[in-house]
Amino acid sequence: MKFFAAIFTLILLAGFQQAFAHSDHAHGPISGASALQLAKDTTSQLTEKDAGLGFGKLSESWKRTQDAAVKIHKKGSGYFIVSVANATEAKTLYVLISSDGKVYDANLTGEFDGLE
Repeated sequence: MKFFAAIFTLILLAGFQQAFAHSDHAHGPISGASALQLAKDTTSQLTEKDAGLGFGKLSESWKRTQDAAVKIHKKGSGYFIVSVANATEAKTLYVLISSDGKVYDANLTGEFDGLE
């Protein structure tokens, strides 16, 4: 009986922890401007290490991307695809970002499977 009481208490406490962990911030949609900045920040981070996305570590020239080179390529239901153009390399990186601000993928083609 003590075992079941302990299990019940743990489950109850876990439920309270989840409720309090999310009470101080919202998970609402991000703006287009926020998506642009997030894509630029992500591009800069990809110059630091190979994230295993198929294109390797980006060169340092990607850190000098001008704001005008970062654009919303496509806005779909629940996501943004942001293009980040690098004039030095004549390449464009496409960053897939959820509407709540999570970066899901990046590639040099702009094509992401399973999107509407």
